[in-house]
Amino acid sequence: MPRIWFITGCSSGFGRQLAITAAESKDTVVATSRDPSKLSDLTSMGVIAKKLDVQASDDDVKAVIDDIVSTVGPIDILVNNAGSVLGRRHRRVQMRVLRAALPSMRARKSGVVANFGSIAGWQSDPAVGMYCATKAAIALYTETLLNELAPFNIEVTCVEPGYFRTNFLTGGHKVTTKNRIPELDTGTQDNRDALAAISLHQPGDPIKGAQVLFEAFTKTGRCEGRSLPGRLALGRDSLSAIAGSIAREQEMLDSWKEIIGSTGCDDVQV
Repeated sequence: MPRIWFITGCSSGFGRQLAITAAESKDTVVATSRDPSKLSDLTSMGVIAKKLDVQASDDDVKAVIDDIVSTVGPIDILVNNAGSVLGRRHRRVQMRVLRAALPSMRARKSGVVANFGSIAGWQSDPAVGMYCATKAAIALYTETLLNELAPFNIEVTCVEPGYFRTNFLTGGHKVTTKNRIPELDTGTQDNRDALAAISLHQPGDPIKGAQVLFEAFTKTGRCEGRSLPGRLALGRDSLSAIAGSIAREQEMLDSWKEIIGSTGCDDVQV
């Protein structure tokens, strides 16, 4: 029986490729975009296109979800993907989609929720602090949802991709701050240049990445019999980036252990 997917941010990037992968597997896919006309080639594959603006209100988002549930069917797999490089409004629209979609999943005690984070949620770099902070917040909130929704048999994961070859870093998608402090350029320009240089040369293949996610969310292929982790890394570079972050924190704990642990009350035995 075909699963029903609801995927936000499908005009480009991972949202688009995952919609294609799921549709090619004969699942029912509802894809959203601020401009549904950008999804015309997806509709020719049978994908259902819906308008959903990242600035939509709770009522607007709920109306879209309710319409899908009543006309298409209950959502089996929710993919919260919409976002920008600056991360502005990203977390807000994810929360609104979750508030609208989860009541039906809880009632059925079934479903998969995937919020898109990033390896940027493990370490912040110059010039992208707010984006990284947003991704870290999404990961931690997702871990909370995982525990809150476990009694309802709803699986929850935060997908944390590395750099994949999409148009994510190109001009139309890379939102930058309007007000910059010129003297900070000495600390931020190198990273700005690095992001510009890697744009459209990222090491990850989004087609392969979408296939892994499809298998993970549906427990098919290589992921048969596996449970979704709370945080799901994606891409070879994510392996080294996350391992490096863990190693740095472990080094801090090891080198500061005695000092950190000297703060306990005298009447507490550890």
